[in-house]
Amino acid sequence: MLGSEGDALQLAVSALDLVEADPSHAAALAKQALDRGRRQRDPEAEVAALHALSFAQHELGDPRAIRTIRRAVRIGERQRLTRRTALARRRLALDLAGRGAIAAAMLELDLACAALDPLEQARSEVFRVAVLWLAGSATVPLEATDRALATLRRHGDRSWEARLLRNRGGLLAERGDTIAAKRDLTRARHLLTELGAHAAAIATESELARVALIRGDLPECLSRLDAVESPDLAALAAAELALIRAQATSAARLRLESLEALNRAQSLWTRARRDDHVGRLEAIRLTLLAGDARAARELAQRTRRSFAAQHREVAAARAAGLALAAGIAAGVTRRSELRSGRRAAAILAAAGWRLDSERVRLTIARAALALGSPALAERELTACTILGRRGPIADRIEVRHVRALLLRAQGDHAGAQRAAREGLVLLERYRETLGASDLRAAASEIGVELAQLGLGIALTGADTSAALAWAERLRSSATRLPPVSPPKDPELRDHEIELRQVNAEIQREQRAGPASRTLRARQAALEESIRRRARHAAGRGGAVTGESSRRELVTALGDAGLVELIELDGTLTALTLVGTRLTRHELGPVEPVAEQLDWLRFALTRLAGRRQTREQRDATYAGARASSEALDRLLVQPLADALGDRDLVIVPTGTLHGVPWSALPSLRGRPLVIAPSAATWLGLQTRSRRRSARVVTVAGPRLRHAAAEATAVGGLYADATLLEREQSTAHAVMRALNGATVAHLACHGHFRADSPLFSSLELADGLLNVYELQRLRRAPELIVLSACDLAVSDARPGDELLGFAAALIGMGSRTVIASVVRVPDAAAKGLMVAFHEQLVAGRSPAAALAGAQAALGPARAALAGFVCLGTG
Repeated sequence: MLGSEGDALQLAVSALDLVEADPSHAAALAKQALDRGRRQRDPEAEVAALHALSFAQHELGDPRAIRTIRRAVRIGERQRLTRRTALARRRLALDLAGRGAIAAAMLELDLACAALDPLEQARSEVFRVAVLWLAGSATVPLEATDRALATLRRHGDRSWEARLLRNRGGLLAERGDTIAAKRDLTRARHLLTELGAHAAAIATESELARVALIRGDLPECLSRLDAVESPDLAALAAAELALIRAQATSAARLRLESLEALNRAQSLWTRARRDDHVGRLEAIRLTLLAGDARAARELAQRTRRSFAAQHREVAAARAAGLALAAGIAAGVTRRSELRSGRRAAAILAAAGWRLDSERVRLTIARAALALGSPALAERELTACTILGRRGPIADRIEVRHVRALLLRAQGDHAGAQRAAREGLVLLERYRETLGASDLRAAASEIGVELAQLGLGIALTGADTSAALAWAERLRSSATRLPPVSPPKDPELRDHEIELRQVNAEIQREQRAGPASRTLRARQAALEESIRRRARHAAGRGGAVTGESSRRELVTALGDAGLVELIELDGTLTALTLVGTRLTRHELGPVEPVAEQLDWLRFALTRLAGRRQTREQRDATYAGARASSEALDRLLVQPLADALGDRDLVIVPTGTLHGVPWSALPSLRGRPLVIAPSAATWLGLQTRSRRRSARVVTVAGPRLRHAAAEATAVGGLYADATLLEREQSTAHAVMRALNGATVAHLACHGHFRADSPLFSSLELADGLLNVYELQRLRRAPELIVLSACDLAVSDARPGDELLGFAAALIGMGSRTVIASVVRVPDAAAKGLMVAFHEQLVAGRSPAAALAGAQAALGPARAALAGFVCLGTG
């Protein structure tokens, strides 16, 4: 019985058993036991209660934990309570190790084990492995832990078996042995769940997420994190989850999300008065990834000195490796830093951190190349055997990158390109595992330097075919993978529907004034949930390369010409393919092109507005004409001799994806197709067409001319389906679009630069965004978006595109007609009807659009913003 005068020792033991399941309740019980033990003058109960209280304080992030356990040890020693003192020493060892006092922690463990029976000695392995982990050692005492596990299983001690498996699994993961780590952690989580130790089971699940990240399975990692993240988590558990999320989103090159997660982790550690060295190292890595190499170098050097002062040799060595990497990026590497880098690599190797040691040696190899020492670079690179085979994807690619740099320095350009291709093949295999569009697109950044290296070598030679192949190798790779629908997650679907309702309510409120903070907060929370859950989707395989044979392109182009634009080191180059002739053209710096494009887009957007005097419109039109003529001189006229007046397929790069090409004088009235890459265009061009014809027209709300436009377009086709007014709901539109041959949507469009996959069409019941659109089983073959700027995409490294139109291309639509600028609603009706009239007459989409735009006068210049995307 545990009443008011119950057994204090029994209550203390109960509190200790409860800590991992409910640390707050355990702390309250431990305090009761401590009070009773003092009243009853029971020193053993007092020591046990202090032990339980310290453990609970540790789990809750209370910095008083170490003082509490020291009191327990002092009382136990004074009262000669040998066993109770030994048990408290184990707890003290963990807190000492957490503060960097590793030698003192190991001493406490040795003293504890000397006073304990075989069962408690087996339990002590839990603490020994944890201390090794905190010490930064990746050396796993497998024989000792196997013996301990055998003892625990013989005694049926499932709780301590789970703890030992959990700790050993974490240490195995640090060593890179992910198969064994997953086996240990999965068994530990199963045991902890059966025992009702929910907090410990959650912590184990977070370790399984980290193992998935090390293994390179990003969807599994994110899915596990989302499954356990909760506002009810204890501070330290929440901090650990936030850190793993920061590492996962950093690996995915989602910098802002990674920084947000890291800041949250650091805030939780600060609140708990904890110093987490992994978080400090991650902050350096993120700063470097964000492009601020000098700040990263300064932070790494300061962190290394701090760790060295605390005698954290392994953490200091890791910081030294990051300082060297930042120095390379900043261009300030010195030879003395190579020696400090080699010392750091040796320290890491001695502590069992083989992957980290090789990572530093790989950095040394790159620094040696920068300093003109290829022999040293080759020695260090040769040592990176495990990193190149079993490291994370970014490291395996970096090994090929450094090898390519070394071969180029040795004059072996063909070998350098082979190494670069190997790295890009690895990237393609990794991207196959990803199902979410944003993860696929972001992955290309990992291979950008490799592709640029190969392209740079190709551009220095005379082989234009090689230049075209390298320009295509990484360009818009995500659009060529098989589309993957969002996960079949009921909560994800519910959140998509609720988001549409919330957005509709926000729009209603905005007509009278600002929307409420509550609605905005709910909108942000729903978008975050949808974004996260969509990333759980795994890829379906089907790796593609960026290579299309020149012969295939020549055959598919026929009489048309190809223009592929390349930007490298701030300079634009164009490759033109006409007939069998492939020609290279130097176009000069990209900066003046970007400047003129900004002016043209600004002017066309103003022309689409209604609130201008005649004089203002004339001035705006003159500005648009001047900018379009300047762009024409910079981009098109240098190619005139090669291209003549033939139809064109244009593959832009970077900001040039936003060019309203039909506004350029040399291209006005000419059939143009704008493609993410030549390979994407070729794939769409050769795709078989659907036999049955089905036409859908949709009129969205709040557009005066939408219903008339949709009715007029539908009237040009036999048996067209028309959805207007209250009929044009998201559900009805999605059902109609699925498998359609031609779809015409006259709706307001919203491009979201801050989150392109939430770009949307406005329908009767709210916004239809890209995440929902991706649920289509078969995207329309030809889709016309008679809406503002839905051809705009966010261009990521590797010319990966995220946006409404880009998503449709990735989903398999052959052709998308949309605008890269805001368009005037009333004028768009005439253009769209003229386009469909020519389409029905048998012209291709590109020719039909060009013919409709050719008749435009100055008053309708903004309609030149419509482009034909995909294949014409």
